[in-house]
Amino acid sequence: MTKTNYHTHTTRCQHAEGYDEEYVQAAIEAGFKELGFSDHAPWPLYPFEVHRIRMSLEEFPDYVMSMRRLQRQYSGKIKIYVGLESEYYPERMGFMKQLVENTPLDYLVFGNHFNHHETNGSYFGHYADQANLLKDYERLSIEGLQSGLFSLFAHPDLFVKSLEHWDEDAIQMSRRILEVAKACKVPVEYNLGGVRNAFRSMTYPHLPFWELVAEIGNEVLIGVDAHSPNDFKDTQNYQEAEALLIKLGVQLIDSIPLIQRG
Repeated sequence: MTKTNYHTHTTRCQHAEGYDEEYVQAAIEAGFKELGFSDHAPWPLYPFEVHRIRMSLEEFPDYVMSMRRLQRQYSGKIKIYVGLESEYYPERMGFMKQLVENTPLDYLVFGNHFNHHETNGSYFGHYADQANLLKDYERLSIEGLQSGLFSLFAHPDLFVKSLEHWDEDAIQMSRRILEVAKACKVPVEYNLGGVRNAFRSMTYPHLPFWELVAEIGNEVLIGVDAHSPNDFKDTQNYQEAEALLIKLGVQLIDSIPLIQRG
């Protein structure tokens, strides 16, 4: 398979390191043939929100300009695409659609991080409302998948970080969102960022979830989720992920559908 990655961040998200060009150079050195930047999407601030994990709207033009420059500079060595990792906020998707059209971007990655607003307790990885965790995550996941906006569902098992144990409710919820992803032809991402930061058993990627992926037959893409150029040098995790997924019998792919423009 061709070695590709469509989940790459930059320092603009406030929790990554390294210059944009260093990511490109590291990806080339590690043997990647295609590199997609998908930094956390900028949103208009709500009065009660503090965006500590994403670029500001003022930084967005520079982000696109830098990626386009790197496309030209490294043409012939690696294909570079420009995207964003975006939540599905129903009341704000009109803004995102305009951003995609006006830029234009190559693709959007669906990162279901928060329930509507970025406040304490709304992050699905440390969710405050345990009684409604699965219901809320399922609702936004399905709405996002069915929106037609996204080319990839990043870390679809992120919610596992908020679980105390894997039970029948989690299994059935996972089954439903995976079936919707398959029906909508949105690949799911096996996220190496979760592998690098696996400090407890209940985290992602969660093996029982990926056994369901294999059973249902979703297309699967390995995502580096790079927050440092060094993340591309971690070839062992990439190889181990590929071997595991092949052993599980999942449908591994190496590309995603890009936004088509008339």
